[in-house]
Amino acid sequence: MKKLIIATFCLLLSVPAMAAGWTNWFTIDSLGYDHYLTNTTITFFYIIPDGTIENPDLCSSSTKYVGGSVQTTISVGEAIGKIELSKLPTLAYTAGWQIRVYLSGCNNNEPFIKSVEIKKP
Repeated sequence: MKKLIIATFCLLLSVPAMAAGWTNWFTIDSLGYDHYLTNTTITFFYIIPDGTIENPDLCSSSTKYVGGSVQTTISVGEAIGKIELSKLPTLAYTAGWQIRVYLSGCNNNEPFIKSVEIKKP
């Protein structure tokens, strides 16, 4: 009985973590950057897939996948890391390769990209 209670407790702790994860492989319809009107110093990289958006965290909008913001108040290292996030999707888009993204949470109500993988079809 004690093992069952411990197993149930561990399962309940892992449920929120299950929402985050890798999407299926897809091709990219378009890429871009959004400049938000409320603060023009914040820019978000985004990917629009050729198909349906996977939205495991039930973000209120599912029109695109959003990467980290690049803004004037972050360090140079953070900015470089966030700009690097756009390089693999750009390569996949221009070469016609497939991509999948690791999603974790929401950013500006869109599914948030934590990591990217690409492959030849």
